[in-house]
Amino acid sequence: MTADAPAAADSESSDPGQAFVREAGDIEIEAFGRRFAGHACRFDLGAYRDGLFARYGIELPAQLDRAVPKRRSEFLAGRLCARRALDRLGAAPATVAIGRDREPLWPPGTIASITHAGDRALCLAASDADTLGLGVDIERPLDAARAAEIRSLVVDADEQARIADGFADPAAGLAATFSAKESLYKALFPQVRCLFGFEAMRLVRVGPQRLDFACAEDLAPGVRRGQGFAAHYRFDADGGVLSLVWLPRAA
Repeated sequence: MTADAPAAADSESSDPGQAFVREAGDIEIEAFGRRFAGHACRFDLGAYRDGLFARYGIELPAQLDRAVPKRRSEFLAGRLCARRALDRLGAAPATVAIGRDREPLWPPGTIASITHAGDRALCLAASDADTLGLGVDIERPLDAARAAEIRSLVVDADEQARIADGFADPAAGLAATFSAKESLYKALFPQVRCLFGFEAMRLVRVGPQRLDFACAEDLAPGVRRGQGFAAHYRFDADGGVLSLVWLPRAA
């Protein structure tokens, strides 16, 4: 998986009709001088049934009434990872509701982030005592054709040049930058409370497992033009990428 190997496995293949979750386990990610705890899994879209929500004790929200099975399966896998990640923090069991902007509403005292790509889902969670924002994103490998298709949407010419200088594989560098901007959006949304595009965060430096960005717009009182933000990234064996943004709370 696009993180440290799960600490434990949870295969349901012996339970007929309930083989939805597999290769599930707790994970630890080291970044920004600390360890982030979470949970990750693979899930099988072909084994998805709406009845799995009740089976796992997860509420099927009204917002998904018209969603296709793929979206429902991603949501369920993400919420299963979130439940375990929050449990590792010692949070009391609670339904993670959906806010007015479709964002997860985390239990008091916690902050977390969910991501999924393909058949993978992952959630990291932290205490809000020292965390102002948290964003995690995983992406599958980008081939050259797909990279060419999205490049101008994700980065400008200067950012493209930094990617070319900083990565041996420009497509992989674009995937890392795309993922990092997604993580930045998740981490900053609680402050910004509105949509903002890829152009709002400009890549200014590529380092080992670290991408530095400068905010290009005034997005919120605490998110101003010129302000710097960092993202951790790492590649896995199949070329997929994970990115993580942590915004510490001021002491």
